[in-house]
Amino acid sequence: MRFIAPQFLHLAWLALIPLALWLFRRHAKRLPVSTLLFFKSLAREHQESAWLRRIKKWLSLALTLLALFLAVFALARPSSDSGANATKAVVLLIDRSASMAATDAAGKTRLAEAVAALQRVVRNLPDQAVLTLIAFDAKADVLLSRSRNRRECLRLLDEVKPLPVAGDAAEALATARRLAELDISSKIWLASDTKPDGDIAFIDCALPEVINVGLTGFQVRPSPLSGGQHEVFAKISASSANREKVSSTLEVTLAGRPVQIREIELEPGASTTLILPLESARGQRLELQLKTPGDAFGWDDALTAPLPRNRPLSVAWITDKADPFTEIALASLIESRRIEMTRSTPDAWPLKEKPDVYVFEHWLPKTWPTDRPVIVLNPTTSSGPISVKPLPGNGLPHDSLRSVLPDHPVLFRVASSRVALTQTSVLALPASLEPLWIAGSEPVLAAGEHAGQRIVVTAFSPATSEQLALLPAFPLVLGNALYWCAETNEALASQRPMRTGELVPASGLVNWHAWNGLQFTDLSEQTTGGLLSLDHIGSWETADGKTGTSILASANETNLPKRSDEAPAMPELRERAIITAASFSTWPQKLLWLLAALLLIESFLFHRKAVY
Repeated sequence: MRFIAPQFLHLAWLALIPLALWLFRRHAKRLPVSTLLFFKSLAREHQESAWLRRIKKWLSLALTLLALFLAVFALARPSSDSGANATKAVVLLIDRSASMAATDAAGKTRLAEAVAALQRVVRNLPDQAVLTLIAFDAKADVLLSRSRNRRECLRLLDEVKPLPVAGDAAEALATARRLAELDISSKIWLASDTKPDGDIAFIDCALPEVINVGLTGFQVRPSPLSGGQHEVFAKISASSANREKVSSTLEVTLAGRPVQIREIELEPGASTTLILPLESARGQRLELQLKTPGDAFGWDDALTAPLPRNRPLSVAWITDKADPFTEIALASLIESRRIEMTRSTPDAWPLKEKPDVYVFEHWLPKTWPTDRPVIVLNPTTSSGPISVKPLPGNGLPHDSLRSVLPDHPVLFRVASSRVALTQTSVLALPASLEPLWIAGSEPVLAAGEHAGQRIVVTAFSPATSEQLALLPAFPLVLGNALYWCAETNEALASQRPMRTGELVPASGLVNWHAWNGLQFTDLSEQTTGGLLSLDHIGSWETADGKTGTSILASANETNLPKRSDEAPAMPELRERAIITAASFSTWPQKLLWLLAALLLIESFLFHRKAVY
């Protein structure tokens, strides 16, 4: 046996006080009286033998000393280890990601169930157990590190709230394992709605029944070929745990006015994409809200964004032999006020003024530019990451081609199945550039990022492609490529929605138009340290006019899991059996109960049985 708080053992000297009072107590005096009848009727001790009266006095002293020692031992918190393999420490992991805000039929969130389950575990642990508490969403936050303060751990659990941020348990588990290695025979407990891989004690907090449909993709940008018009891309997904087909209604409002309503039916695990054209003025607020009967998760049902206040893209077109259809496509973008273009010849390279995007046609510089995104049209020579082998003659015509990634932004609204073109070269590209169109067995359109730079490459000639000149496919591809390449540049920065949980530079007061899972609300918050944490779903604006949008749009969070049939309805964790196996001690509680029982016995003996 050992004591966790041995500093209280010195209080045992208090036993000297009742011992001294007992030793130096006043003794009875003999006095002559006229009769003893009255005293015999009141006192029973005169009817008892001398040895029985002596036992009672010793019993009184023993009960008093025992009550005092029990109180001192309880304060010193004795404990005992019943084995070398006994669990000495516990690391508690609690998931606070967006999906933990999903509610069951009684309106109880998954996080509330996780908190209640972990609190039951903590209350069954003895005082000597070392506790570590980690809350996580996309990142791990150590709330309590290697402490024996159970009360503080319970308080911190009460303060954990769900955040509209996509979760990732990998970092939290790595942190938990590192902390668990600091103690011998430690154990990790995880309360979440998704069970990760690994040998840990898991508390399943998933919903017993799931109905959920949510927005998992969003993008808004000006239409490449239409002046004054914006296009909204929205992806809607249904949870794979839904028990049947679900019907939903998507309501689109602009500046507070309903502009579109779409009815959607989705099978479990299915998704659909919508392209919503909007006639609007810049700066108007767009809101999308999805309504589904019985939906269990509200944070993925809506989003809002101000329509872009962007300036035209600055494009530098450098060529020594311009394709007429490239010139027509770029001219249409200029007419719609989408781009501002400067046309140069290779002799003017390098350019003095830096554009948002370089467009090289039939030519590539010997020194590859790395400071801006690049679009390469029908190259004839190799440079940088682009290796080219020109085909002899006028090229190889193809009646059809195969679209490898039809959902890529460069192919937005492009009918690839109708395209026929003439391949002019064979491309050898780095692995980071993905083929989008394949003619025969060779890529003729590719896009991707290389060394942090966005690149789009074509290997066909619009002028010699008969069918391509009759379709809007090439102007759309070129316009999409320009916007996709410049997406990370300042010109389109206000259009790019950011993920919740990110940090952006901002200072002063920030005004939010945020979605709380039930409705849109307006709120304000003060930034600290020059950074704004995007902990809300919605649009924000700073005092200096800087705006932005944060969205959840996470397929993993929308795909709510269903509780395993093997798990009980309300996770009965068998804490007592587990803690018994871990050989945890509860000596202080036992001593306090024994002290209370002893006081009751002493009260009964002295007040009811006249033991004194």
